[in-house]
Amino acid sequence: MAGTINIKDVESKLQTGPSPHIRNPRTSKQVMTEVIIALIPPIIAAIYFFGWWVFVQLGVALLVSVLSEYGYQKLTYQKVTLHDRSVYVTGLLLGLSFPISAPLWVVAVAAFIAVFIIKHWNFGLGGGLGKNYLNPALTARVIAKVFFTPFFANWVLPKGFFAGPYGGYHVDYVTTATPLEYLSRGATEVAEAVPELWEMFLGVNMGGNIGETSKLAILIGMIYLIVRRVINPKIPILFILSTVTVACFWSGFNLEYMMAHALSGTLFFAATYMATDYSSGALTPDGKTVFAIAGGLLTGILRIAVGFPGAIGIAIIIMNIAAPFIDSWFLPRIYGHKSRPERSLNRQSTSLQK
Repeated sequence: MAGTINIKDVESKLQTGPSPHIRNPRTSKQVMTEVIIALIPPIIAAIYFFGWWVFVQLGVALLVSVLSEYGYQKLTYQKVTLHDRSVYVTGLLLGLSFPISAPLWVVAVAAFIAVFIIKHWNFGLGGGLGKNYLNPALTARVIAKVFFTPFFANWVLPKGFFAGPYGGYHVDYVTTATPLEYLSRGATEVAEAVPELWEMFLGVNMGGNIGETSKLAILIGMIYLIVRRVINPKIPILFILSTVTVACFWSGFNLEYMMAHALSGTLFFAATYMATDYSSGALTPDGKTVFAIAGGLLTGILRIAVGFPGAIGIAIIIMNIAAPFIDSWFLPRIYGHKSRPERSLNRQSTSLQK
């Protein structure tokens, strides 16, 4: 008879086990594939502006990353997990985080540090996918910049696809500072040497790390990740806006100065692909907001007041360390309970709401 309810069918669908009852069918492998797709626009822009040597630089970063993961897991008798594709994301992010003039051996050393030491060994804490307190690619890049600083001081202007090895770089080619260096060290106005805003947005006539110069390409990748619901949009947006806010107050609401800060350096790239990392960032809904705002403010302060152009790397590492404490203070209220859960630094029990 119409409208009759079969009690057995209802009982068979009733879930009486512990939560979570609603699960996301998307696997880690699928998430990593989405991130790789989102990296295609910056890769294409890098090849267009800096030449075919980008293939070589990314190839070295990928090869050493894969060998490091395979080697570590074999040495420690673990299951080889190359199939989850996380190591390819690490390799690509790292390769895009270097200038085209960087020696390949520096890229290789950084890739080894990122995967073998930070991702898997994790400073003796036990690592692997989802168990990193620091973003491997970002941390390795910061370490490389500290120990190999001269190789990051070369600002190579883009010469196109046929630029040759190292983007056509030679010893006497680079004699100027990056745009971000002109905006740091207490400056409140945009220097004449800084490229036009449209050039910084498109990546035209812009030196720097090969993956960071074209903000248009990064923006396309960011929109893709947001539409595909891979990242929470408030993280990159609040991170960038918070950094710009510091520039706003520092410059007395100088719009050109604010926009120049937003479009220079690694801000867009790191806020999109690194600050949104699941394992090293905040996990709770309110924690994500605090993480993004605090990270952006810290980036702006380190950039402008301290005069440290590579501020976003240090800022994200500091926020990675602080993330468990942020989550413990901003645990979501459980439905049906008047008070929040007791604070805990156990991130395994924290809700992973994106």
